[in-house]
Amino acid sequence: MSDRSRIDEYWEHPDTISLLDRNLRKLETDFVLSQIRATDEMADFGCGGGESTVQYAAKARSCLALEHSNHLRAKAAERFAAAGLTNVTLVEGDALDLSAYVGKFDLVVSQRVVINFMTWEEQKQVLQNIWSSLRPGGRYIMIENTFEGFEAMNGVRRAVGLPNVPLHDWHNYFLHYDRLMEFVKGKFTVEKTHTFNLYYLLTRVFVNMFAKFEGYGRKAVKDDIIDVVDDAARRLDELMGERVKISVDKGESFGPIQGFVLHRAG
Repeated sequence: MSDRSRIDEYWEHPDTISLLDRNLRKLETDFVLSQIRATDEMADFGCGGGESTVQYAAKARSCLALEHSNHLRAKAAERFAAAGLTNVTLVEGDALDLSAYVGKFDLVVSQRVVINFMTWEEQKQVLQNIWSSLRPGGRYIMIENTFEGFEAMNGVRRAVGLPNVPLHDWHNYFLHYDRLMEFVKGKFTVEKTHTFNLYYLLTRVFVNMFAKFEGYGRKAVKDDIIDVVDDAARRLDELMGERVKISVDKGESFGPIQGFVLHRAG
């Protein structure tokens, strides 16, 4: 089985969970929502089951929701129907081919989508396609993972005697921060970046010094206190996250996921 077929099979499985941490998802989603304008004609490329998309569409003028997985697209359709949304168009598609959407959008969102393409060559093609789908001056809100942020977090975990959080590198290929920033030059200007550093420090390091979390997805096993701490850490990040500075060796992020607001140049 090819890597792509294996990844497709993974996303079609009903037990697969895109992001188990609902508090982190809320932080991601709220950051995206803070950037959406009521006049935006937007796209959510790789919308998954539409959990965040329903909130984006409620704020934007219109939303195209594109999803490759049949299973996740069906879940998204159910969510959109339940929400009574009339400004969402749900389509099957692949970010490697966005030729039908050249120059169509004021705003594009991707959340942990680019990392599902397993080579830098494919990732560059996806980023170029997103650039092409935007109107001049359009914005790309990119919520993706970097190796540098992941290693910054794991480096501190190792320093306090915790094991690394494992990288599921058979279906994720994290971005290299410097390489990403070099690629976007001339294509985008970076308007804003956003990290979830405080949340990651509290939930992936501090609490794990006292409580256990093992596994991932539906197979995860955790102490009950984890749910309490995650909720409190989210509220602290919402209140203090922008004011707490955590130094890292490369990039900006302590923890893998980081947000970028990029403006299309040209």
